[in-house]
Amino acid sequence: MLDKITQRDRQQIKKSTTHQKKKLDYSQINTCDKIIELTNEQVHAALISLITIDKQNRTVASRKRRRNKSIENVNKKHKQIYHEIILSNTNQPETIVLATSALNIQQMKQIKKFVLLFNCRLLLLDDKTIFNHTITHLITDEIGQNDSLICTLTKNVVCAIAQHCFILSYRWIIECLKQNTIINEEQYEIEGDNIISTKHNGPRRSRLSKRPLLPLNHFIMIKGDNRHFLDFTNTELGDIAWLAGGIYIEQNRFPNTVFPRQCFLLIEDEDIRNKNMFHRCIDKGLKFLRSEWLIRSIVEHRMANIVQYHCDPFDTIDRSE
Repeated sequence: MLDKITQRDRQQIKKSTTHQKKKLDYSQINTCDKIIELTNEQVHAALISLITIDKQNRTVASRKRRRNKSIENVNKKHKQIYHEIILSNTNQPETIVLATSALNIQQMKQIKKFVLLFNCRLLLLDDKTIFNHTITHLITDEIGQNDSLICTLTKNVVCAIAQHCFILSYRWIIECLKQNTIINEEQYEIEGDNIISTKHNGPRRSRLSKRPLLPLNHFIMIKGDNRHFLDFTNTELGDIAWLAGGIYIEQNRFPNTVFPRQCFLLIEDEDIRNKNMFHRCIDKGLKFLRSEWLIRSIVEHRMANIVQYHCDPFDTIDRSE
């Protein structure tokens, strides 16, 4: 009887202890030093943090599907012209700086593809910036037959020749993309243009010589309110005169020198209005030339005959009378 009572008592004691454990207040925790009081929210957060959350295991197939989906999303963001670009050559040193002249939209897309493929730079020149000293290759159009090597003469072409750059046909870009490598430029170098001459080889002559075209004793002054040859402005003509090796004079007077000098005034016929001043300057040795003389000399990279480009509007008027 005593054994049964003791067993029953033990069961009641066990139930009472478990019930007390469930109703324990965790807001107060006894330590050896002092009592730490916690709010119910802190206790709840601490208990939740102890619960381990099992992550869902992903199968190999699901991982492949996710990876393929992410690649497709990335490809959709790229433009169509970049889809076939091989990125294996992106570590190539940056040595080529491109500029363009007279190219259409489709050709410009191929230029951008070339730049990405061979890790080059592309300078987009606007109307206010016609040259940059970092340019190494000017890519231009090719008129006439496919292998004519005759380009449209623009301001960019003139400035690039003055800088001794490669002036190349657009076909060089196409061949480089086909062969997936940068090929030799010489067989695609422009030989002529649609205004000066169809075969003067000025770009190659300038690139190989690397020497200034004009002697150091050539002083050039530029005047006139009208646009010059190829629609050059006075400032732009002064810039290419410097590039060609001449001394550009911005003031209204040529400086005195201890060495012999050649003084040129680039001006158009319609800008010469004072007949007496014109003849006095000629008597002092000043040469009035049309701007086409300087541009032709630069394009062909040889001094053009100044006799063909003398300005003499008053003599023309006198003869007509």
